[in-house]
Amino acid sequence: MNIYFADKLKSLRTDKKVSQEKLAQFLNVSFQAVSKWETGNSYPDITLLPDIARFFGISVDELLCVEKIDEKRLFDEYSEKASDLFRCGDAAGALALWQEAFRRMPNNVDVKEMLMSAYFDTDHEKYFNEFYDLATDIINGNAEGKSCSMYYKGQAISQLARVFAECGETEEAQKWARKSVPIFNSMEIIEAMIDSGKDLIDDVSFCTYWFLEELFYMACRIDGDESIELDNDYKQNCFKTVAQIIETVYKNDDMGFEQLQHLFNLHQGIAEYEAMKNGDESIIKYHLERAFECCKKSTDVKAHELRHPMMYGRRVSGAPSDNKINMRFLSERIKQNIYDTYRNNDWFVKIDCATEKLLKAE
Repeated sequence: MNIYFADKLKSLRTDKKVSQEKLAQFLNVSFQAVSKWETGNSYPDITLLPDIARFFGISVDELLCVEKIDEKRLFDEYSEKASDLFRCGDAAGALALWQEAFRRMPNNVDVKEMLMSAYFDTDHEKYFNEFYDLATDIINGNAEGKSCSMYYKGQAISQLARVFAECGETEEAQKWARKSVPIFNSMEIIEAMIDSGKDLIDDVSFCTYWFLEELFYMACRIDGDESIELDNDYKQNCFKTVAQIIETVYKNDDMGFEQLQHLFNLHQGIAEYEAMKNGDESIIKYHLERAFECCKKSTDVKAHELRHPMMYGRRVSGAPSDNKINMRFLSERIKQNIYDTYRNNDWFVKIDCATEKLLKAE
């Protein structure tokens, strides 16, 4: 029983102008018992709590000073704080927040999904047991929160398959992958087939957004896969292709912070591959300049709705509190030895100086 019970009971009795004797008589206990409850020296039997609450016309939760949590509001608060931490590169800080949220809302499926993903993003090898328990709990349940239950199950299946694949357990990864829904039978694709008007526009922007996100991550996975037998020109061309697609859809670089971050990484990657083979200097120059341009634009992104044909109405988030994180990444990348040949060239010095100037600016 919580430490506020004694004060609450005494306050209720005083406000109602009821004596300890009268309350004791109603409960069929001694007034000395009531006195001990109010001083905190003892507590009533749990079976008496409904009668005490009824006597004062309140709920047992109110009697015990149990806070009624507005879980939607609380989830949104945790989500906003954790999102900013994660976007600023502090995955461990975001994880700690979701662990706290889970302690407060252990049955909230939105919290479970976010904590599962936080374990996955932070260190799914270290937190494998916690991650696995949450993932299988979500898959075996049917709770719906901000998203439908199929979304949560899909997220859990995806992350489980990826974890087992990284561990080299291919058969287990495939087992989980086969539990998922084929892309052309997904809810979003089907809704785009049956909706009309504004709903259809929203469906198209949603599918286009996630299609581009996955294209970026596919290119990154190709880049990091050393088992691919094709040469680096293939990987570089994958970066070029995805960058061109993103720039075609997001006209004039009108996109969110994360998308500018993706585009910066793609252009920097293209320049890096070109420098590794001592290739065309004009290609290296162009793509490093584009990388710098994307980083600079990302510092000033404001939340707004897009008006691009295939992304119409899609709301993008503004820059996080650490809005220079991309610029710091660029500063680190251009310090690599592969750029030593070009380091004293006017165009390279200009990019380097502009990057450091923006990092030092308040």
